Amino acid sequence: MSRPPTTKAAGARGVYATESAQVKAGSLGLLLLLISLAMLFGGLVLAVLVIRLGNTVWPDDLPHLPWQIWVSTGLLLAISLFFAGAVKAAKKKSDVGIRICLVWTGILAVMFTAMQVWAWADWSDQVSKLDSMTDQHRIAIAGFWIFTGLHVAHVLGGLVPLAMLGWYAVFRTWTNARHGLLRHTAIYWHFLDGVWIVLLLTMLML
Repeated sequence: MSRPPTTKAAGARGVYATESAQVKAGSLGLLLLLISLAMLFGGLVLAVLVIRLGNTVWPDDLPHLPWQIWVSTGLLLAISLFFAGAVKAAKKKSDVGIRICLVWTGILAVMFTAMQVWAWADWSDQVSKLDSMTDQHRIAIAGFWIFTGLHVAHVLGGLVPLAMLGWYAVFRTWTNARHGLLRHTAIYWHFLDGVWIVLLLTMLML
């Protein structure tokens, strides 16, 4: 008597019929994630702008944005460029190109995170030198911490798939599914890049 066919447990390898189906599922998940993040960051920006525009009196002695913030912006733009290079190398089936771009992307991502920590330390030092603190001061300072902290939290989340891609590039064989992960991760980081520009412009208004 033949045994009935067994079904694969949820989450097991090969749960998708084809690699193309796996990539499509990842694209849908990424889309839902980016929509939710856009709503989160968009809501925060709108809330801060409403508070800022609703205050006719705003302190003029707020600390300037630390110079590390501008370096961080350059690093984030460079990360997007290297991710674009990795995607282009994948289309050309250049494993060496993928590996080089991903290594530099990882290095720049770590540098970005370190630069943000340095910016927080610099910002804290500037804030401690203020002569007085009003409610407007506290709102502006809180906006800086929330914007930069929440963004870095999502950068740290983006380091996970980036580390996986680095592992695949060095030790494993590339497949269509991994090319899909590369594209999805690149889109996520491009999104973080765009979000950072919006946050930066908002902080300049405070």
